[in-house]
Amino acid sequence: MAALTPRDLLEQVVAACAYSVVVEAYTLRILDPDILSLRVHLADGSFIEVFYNTMTDRTAFALIVEGQRVYGKDNAKIGWHMHPASDPKAHHPCESASFEEFLAEVVVLRFPAGDAR
Repeated sequence: MAALTPRDLLEQVVAACAYSVVVEAYTLRILDPDILSLRVHLADGSFIEVFYNTMTDRTAFALIVEGQRVYGKDNAKIGWHMHPASDPKAHHPCESASFEEFLAEVVVLRFPAGDAR
């Protein structure tokens, strides 16, 4: 994702959220030339933490439920890896992920019936 700016990623997140029936809102925490930090609030009270830093080329997506990461993907330190729902503290290598792809995975995990409630 190094070619993206924080604003580019924000636009991708906003577009993906606009098409999702499980996204209720998003809260922009930081947007500057180097960093994007925001939360995407889901219909079941959970949220996705989105972080991107151009200086370190770090991208992270984490599903947070009751204050705990229950699933995630990021490229910190060891390259792209996932924290699987079955063991969120584990690190399993994976392909890079866009926010849209991560959101689709979260929908399958949190809303298996396909609805928002």
